[in-house]
Amino acid sequence: MNHHILFAGIFAMSLLAASAAELPKLDRQPKPGVYALTNTSNYVTSNGKRVNLFDLPVDGVTNYATWRMVQPEEGAIRYPGLDRMIGEAVASGKYLSYGILAGIHTPDWVYEKGKIPRFLVDPNRKWHSYLPWIEVNGKRKLNTPFLNIWSETVKAFAARLYADPHRDRINYVPVTGFPFGNGLELYVPLAEPEFRALRYDGEARRLYVEFCCRVIDIFVEHLPDFPLGIAFTDWYGTGPKGHIRDVTESAAILDYAIRKGRLKGVTIVPMGLWMGWKGICDNPAHPLMRTWLSRSRQAGSGAWEGQMGSCRLKCLPLAEQLELAERHKAVWVQLWHHDCLCPECVAVLEAYRARKGASAK
Repeated sequence: MNHHILFAGIFAMSLLAASAAELPKLDRQPKPGVYALTNTSNYVTSNGKRVNLFDLPVDGVTNYATWRMVQPEEGAIRYPGLDRMIGEAVASGKYLSYGILAGIHTPDWVYEKGKIPRFLVDPNRKWHSYLPWIEVNGKRKLNTPFLNIWSETVKAFAARLYADPHRDRINYVPVTGFPFGNGLELYVPLAEPEFRALRYDGEARRLYVEFCCRVIDIFVEHLPDFPLGIAFTDWYGTGPKGHIRDVTESAAILDYAIRKGRLKGVTIVPMGLWMGWKGICDNPAHPLMRTWLSRSRQAGSGAWEGQMGSCRLKCLPLAEQLELAERHKAVWVQLWHHDCLCPECVAVLEAYRARKGASAK
């Protein structure tokens, strides 16, 4: 045996151990506040100039990257903007959340490697996704080929976050990989013909819930020291008059996540995606709010996300949204960058931060 090589290997491992020991400890707690939400890796422009979202009156930034961007080929993996954004979080004394969207953003190689059929989600946009099941000899079985590939991607992402010298600047990691849509939300956002084509019976319902629970297992296994946000909303299937609002499946999946989190000591944060909609976030009797209130209480915390374009839609005024979030003890809220840049909203956020800062003293 070459003793020089052996010594070099031992020395390298000791360096890695020492550097790992020097990394900041993680308290597993979300960092409260208002976050600017973006899918641009914090590269938003206004009037031809880049706006650093960390400079806005917010407590940090949440960024959604797509799986295609992160892993365009099986052997290639990168995290767009992650290094720069963590640096910007450190420089501003704020926090970053970073997630990878799967679903319609799944790269082609995944389907090819796993021999996974594609399901047409949106005929107009020609969007495809995977299903919670695959068919084998005419019978539906859990889509484990996808889950196995997704687990490896999340494992690599976790290794990247754990090794970061500023890993304590991560607020939370969104649990992603859910089927049908963009992989973020617990819902089935399909038009009627596509939904009927699913033959969504009791077996399909069971497989959907099981698939989402296995996705949660993946994140709990690989990212136990970061708060894990689970987004849910009210679109589930469709009917002749529009979307059917049914939180049955979401409630079952959230219940599983909370139980699993307790068992493993992992912080689970249910996140409602309806902030700003009158009749929901201002109505504790609404099925979504009832689900969120009970599950966030069981989990120990809950969060809200605002509607994209809240400034120009018929949403509640931002000040009222923030007041409701505070009243219901949402640990964080995240607003799309379009709304954080709106001059009226900037004024509201400045006043909100000033008031929160004064009350903390």
